[in-house]
Order: sequence, then structure tokens, then C-alpha cells
Amino acid sequence: MYLVVGGANQGKLAWARRQFNLADGEIADGAQIDVTPGELPDLAEYRALCGLHLLLARLSGVDADGWAAWLEHLAARPGFVVICDEVGAGLVPIDRAGREQRELTGRACCRLAAQAEGVWRVFCGIAQQIK
Repeated sequence: MYLVVGGANQGKLAWARRQFNLADGEIADGAQIDVTPGELPDLAEYRALCGLHLLLARLSGVDADGWAAWLEHLAARPGFVVICDEVGAGLVPIDRAGREQRELTGRACCRLAAQAEGVWRVFCGIAQQIK
């Protein structure tokens, strides 16, 4: 599994498409993929997930063990690409849900990065390999 992170609108998806030769139908969109409350999506038909942070914000009712198992499954997929916005910088959200969302996304990225074959940070369309 590969992890690509960076700020919003910094060219992560365009870079990942070129780097990993990804076609549109091979990329799950975290903002639009079907989700069922209490369940984690099956991404077996995809080679990449764009918008991990958006997907995590849309999911609810999943326990910690479920999250851990799902992240382990993603991390174990050779060649799978996870693309996620960095959400930890900037102002801390006032509402509890916003803070919990940031926490969940940050912890998920840490877990994935620890097991990833490679991790890149993309800024202004330029990638820097950090692992």
C-alpha cells in the first residue's frame, strides 16, 4: 500500500494518477462511495481511495476494532494507493465532532504510514517521498 498526503487542492490525485497509472474507474471517491452506517466499505474493486478524510467523516457507528481491522486490510493490499488531505494543521475545530474527525484521520494516516511501502507528501503538484 502507498500513502499520498498533502494539503487540499495540491495536486495529490493528479500526481497519483501519473505515478501509479490509475484510471478513473480504479479510484474510489471517499466523498461519494456508498456507505452503510456501522459498516466499512469494501474497496476490493478499486486500486486506490481518494479522500480518506472525507470517507472517515461520512462513516459512523464503527467500533475501534472494526477501524483497526479495516485499516490493516488496506495496508496489506500490495500496490493499493490511499490519498488523504492533511487535516491536522490550522485552527482547531470548535465543535467536538470536528476535533474527533481530525483525530481519527490523523491516527488512520499514522497507522497506514507505518505499514506503507511508500509515503509521499505532495505540495504544489510536486511530490516528496518521506518513506
